[in-house]
Amino acid sequence: MSAAVRVDPSLAGILPRYLEICRAESAALLEAALNRDLESTRLLGHRLKGSGASYGLAEISRLGGEAEAASLAGDRARVLALSGELARYLENLDVICGEDACKS
Repeated sequence: MSAAVRVDPSLAGILPRYLEICRAESAALLEAALNRDLESTRLLGHRLKGSGASYGLAEISRLGGEAEAASLAGDRARVLALSGELARYLENLDVICGEDACKS
């Protein structure tokens, strides 16, 4: 099931690169969690939390914030679950810039 999100049309030129970075950070989040590197998962979560809403993607910010909090709490299982949730969200995301679908 896809998640459709409408964003500011002025983001059309930069959004594909941002989503590419988010996909890489999602994979890095999973890798760090698998390696029990909660400092890296905290930093990645913090970055995602700060950037998502700037691009009109509040769900990325929410998931990043939860990953950061879980990392601080030492809850590796929760970070693993959130990394999967983030990957699925990004995989199913349909971004609409104004009236048209953005290329992502």
